[in-house]
Amino acid sequence: MPLESDFNHDHIRILVVGCEGAQVDALVKKLTRAGFRKQNILVATSFDDAVSAVEKEKIHVTLIDYDLLPHTGFELMEEIIRMGNTVPVIMTAEVKDQKIDTGAISRGAYDYLVHADIEPELLERTIRYTVIRRKLEDRLVHTALYDELSGLPNRRAFFDGLKQGIFRADHHKQEVSLVYIDLNGFKAVNDTHGHQAGDEVIREIGRRLKICLPRTDTPARLGGDEFACILEGFRDREGAHAVIDKIMGIFTNTISYEGVEHQIGGSLGVSFYPESATEADLLIQLADEAMYQAKVKSRRTGRPEVIIARPDEDKA
Repeated sequence: MPLESDFNHDHIRILVVGCEGAQVDALVKKLTRAGFRKQNILVATSFDDAVSAVEKEKIHVTLIDYDLLPHTGFELMEEIIRMGNTVPVIMTAEVKDQKIDTGAISRGAYDYLVHADIEPELLERTIRYTVIRRKLEDRLVHTALYDELSGLPNRRAFFDGLKQGIFRADHHKQEVSLVYIDLNGFKAVNDTHGHQAGDEVIREIGRRLKICLPRTDTPARLGGDEFACILEGFRDREGAHAVIDKIMGIFTNTISYEGVEHQIGGSLGVSFYPESATEADLLIQLADEAMYQAKVKSRRTGRPEVIIARPDEDKA
């Protein structure tokens, strides 16, 4: 019941994709008759327009026509998946076809509708069920992919996010920076003040990372006192270094717990895609090695340190 109450026709944004103008217009009219607001209905009449809309707009449901000439709806679904977008898809087609039905569902579509059968009541019910089902799935995914203590993506989500970030970097001809972070002084807090104090340190570091990073970047907790950040969308190295400086800044202030001020530092290892490596696994390895070097240096200097990975030629 709570999920059902979350559904509000006025707030649902729908993308209608199809190259047949009359068909698209008919769907838009049926959507408005089904109670959805016309200003929340977006239309894309080509493959490229649809990709652009999915990338730029906040969309709750996409209706994709199979005959998206010269492409197919399947190709668009596959491109959306490659983009790392998980917008729910309802496939539509001119005629009933078992191959289209099976192909759409196997690619992750939530339903398959034939244009002749689409009436406002059926359309409303299908979209409502899709949105509610998606919200339930999102809750389950959040439990599986997010660290309970820090609220950040966990190791599994981090690896998926890095692969998606590399895909987007290739698509937009940009770079990705991977930052590995190991906390300095965390063990002493745990040993001296107990695990509850240590938990507060983890929560606060997670909170600070979320605040200092741009919306396009991804902080994650890999486990224990290790964190990582995926920095995206920059075309020059200055942009990445500016964000890295902000990450270093989260260690300036102490972390307070039950009247005790804990000074936590950080050791950062950084690798760049595609300069440091062109494979995700090697990018991670180089950032991890650089983080270890920063840890060693930090023990000597007594302050947070950052090391940029310098890959050997035989590793690149």
